[in-house]
Amino acid sequence: MPGSVDAIYNPNINKLVTFFSEYLSVIYNLFRKIEYYRNIDNASGKLLDEIGQKIGEVRGQADDEFYRIMLKSKVASRKGDATVNGILTIIRNSLGVDVRNIKVIPLENETQAVIIKDIPLEFASDPWKQQYLLKRIEGTVAAGVRVQEIRFIDNTNTTVKVVLGTQSAIIVNEG
Repeated sequence: MPGSVDAIYNPNINKLVTFFSEYLSVIYNLFRKIEYYRNIDNASGKLLDEIGQKIGEVRGQADDEFYRIMLKSKVASRKGDATVNGILTIIRNSLGVDVRNIKVIPLENETQAVIIKDIPLEFASDPWKQQYLLKRIEGTVAAGVRVQEIRFIDNTNTTVKVVLGTQSAIIVNEG
């Protein structure tokens, strides 16, 4: 601005800019906080229930931690990739585990059936959670393919606990 105009209006322009920048900063921080809590990993309680309602997943008896797994698996299963890599991607995205040790093996005597082995049991500590994950994984495989068995493995103790999900039933073997 020319010196004559700058000398007259500069203090007012600085006040105006400061006024707007302070309020825009407050609004920006508010939107960042809203974005943070709308994330499935950060939401809890009623807000997590509202996210689940939008996704179409009812909490049931799940705590916040497992409900996040339920929501992530629902979102991942909607992508529709029913290949072996798709199944592993759903397990990785919903449980947040390294899937390199998880095996999807076709049944030897039946070409349209698979066994999924070595899913960490730490995410499905009780039978209800195991049953939920079993149903979710069964629902993600390709049409016409049957999940014969899902093995959750718990190797946190000195003994290995294998939980088998066979055609929607849970069997516990300890050894």
